[in-house]
Amino acid sequence: MDKEIVIRPLEEKDFPALLEIENSIWTNENSPVLHYYHSVDEYKERVDGRNIFVAVVDASVLGFIDIHHPTPLRSHTKQWMFSIGVHPASQSLGIGHQLLAYVKKTASKKGIHKISLRVLGSNTKAIQFYRKNGFIQEALFKDEFFINGMFCDDYQFAYFTS
Repeated sequence: MDKEIVIRPLEEKDFPALLEIENSIWTNENSPVLHYYHSVDEYKERVDGRNIFVAVVDASVLGFIDIHHPTPLRSHTKQWMFSIGVHPASQSLGIGHQLLAYVKKTASKKGIHKISLRVLGSNTKAIQFYRKNGFIQEALFKDEFFINGMFCDDYQFAYFTS
């Protein structure tokens, strides 16, 4: 991508674009739960209190990364989990890579030791993407989900900042 990608915290004006991204990217190939939000208010309620960063190109929000601690336990304060999404029309332009790079750098500055995620086994492009970005497989949850009449594996990947 030739244009500059700016990564910044979520702003109120970003919610309609995020709603469009969320409603366009989740399928049974990449999520055990199909997310669909009928309104910006419904979406805002779902993400209230989350740390979301957006990728902006020419004032258009093209992707996001949502980070959070896995649990409220004090022993989880050095770990983040995340979900990431890039608008289908903007995938393969480096936006996801930039979002991950931003979170890795921010995590390191904030003393976060581990960044992790789970990904469906059927989402082979995402698995390849995470590996390419330095994530290692930590776990395989065999037949974790039953989706559309078939069992589906789930993987956990992690990146260690130190």
